Amino acid sequence: MAEHSDSPDLVFVHLSDIHFRKGRVGDAHDEDRVLRNELMLDLRRVLSRLPRLDGLLISGDIAFAGKQEEYAYGENWIESVRELLGCGREAVMLTPGNHDMDRQLIPANGEVDLLQSEIRDATTPQEYDDRLAAALRDENRGGILFVPLAAYNAFAKVYGCEVSPARPFWERDFKLRDRTTVRFRGITTTLLSGSRDNEQTHKMLYGGAQRAILREPNVRYAIIGHHPPSWTIEGDIADQLFSTLAFLQVFGHVHTQWATRIGNSVRFIAGAVHPSRDELAWNPRYSAIAISAVDNRHLAIRIYPRRWSTEEIAFIPDFNSAGQDYRDYTVDVEPRGDLGS
Repeated sequence: MAEHSDSPDLVFVHLSDIHFRKGRVGDAHDEDRVLRNELMLDLRRVLSRLPRLDGLLISGDIAFAGKQEEYAYGENWIESVRELLGCGREAVMLTPGNHDMDRQLIPANGEVDLLQSEIRDATTPQEYDDRLAAALRDENRGGILFVPLAAYNAFAKVYGCEVSPARPFWERDFKLRDRTTVRFRGITTTLLSGSRDNEQTHKMLYGGAQRAILREPNVRYAIIGHHPPSWTIEGDIADQLFSTLAFLQVFGHVHTQWATRIGNSVRFIAGAVHPSRDELAWNPRYSAIAISAVDNRHLAIRIYPRRWSTEEIAFIPDFNSAGQDYRDYTVDVEPRGDLGS
């Protein structure tokens, strides 16, 4: 069966970890200006290969310190990317990362810190879910965990991606050629994020509401978030749920780029557009992700990873050992139901 092609049903550009930093972006001394300029030039090369680009996924850390000034610059740049892609604002999908939290609004023993600590004092997975849900349901306490995301939310509202106690995630639908629906769920992974974030001692928490994916006829779920399950308290619980109920999982945060098949799902971890130049493995990256209906029970995913070349001072294709500048996967999905005439 014909699975993968250069004429896919949907194609999205995927960026992560941009880290627009107040005082270090937008002037003549901005050392990442070249990276962003070359990324725009490379997007034109990607566009010349594919029939179109349908949208933009950004899996967190748009800002560096969650400041309004960082989002003001970031929005201007993201709008230039959107205009180049030729898509509407409704096709821009973004989620918050830990750098999108304004940590100055999380002082030690302040309201946010105390509520986060109260939730972290749980001892079982069910208790974690219960404590988080109780806090978010409480009209007096529900907004506390979102206070550090105030500047992010003001920015994200432009794209309909703001989050709240009542709705800590958003969803966006796109149609495949077989008239089934790809539904992106953008999750907030930062509700417990603060200055002590640590993969071992201070992990993140999705919560039961964000993990609850309800099967619907002819709907195929994709997850986009900043922290992957390995960085969360749920760990294996989230792994199983996402890998069973979503055909695609897109995350950021770790600054290394890789894709793998997990269960009946593809998990793609993004590289960073602007990794810290102090990192030993500094290598800016981004990608395009194509999705196509194959037949009644299968979807095809083709990832086009792009990487920075210090030799060419440009973004270039990331070839594998087979000489391919893409990675192909085919996943099983629920059989398509009757869609009528």
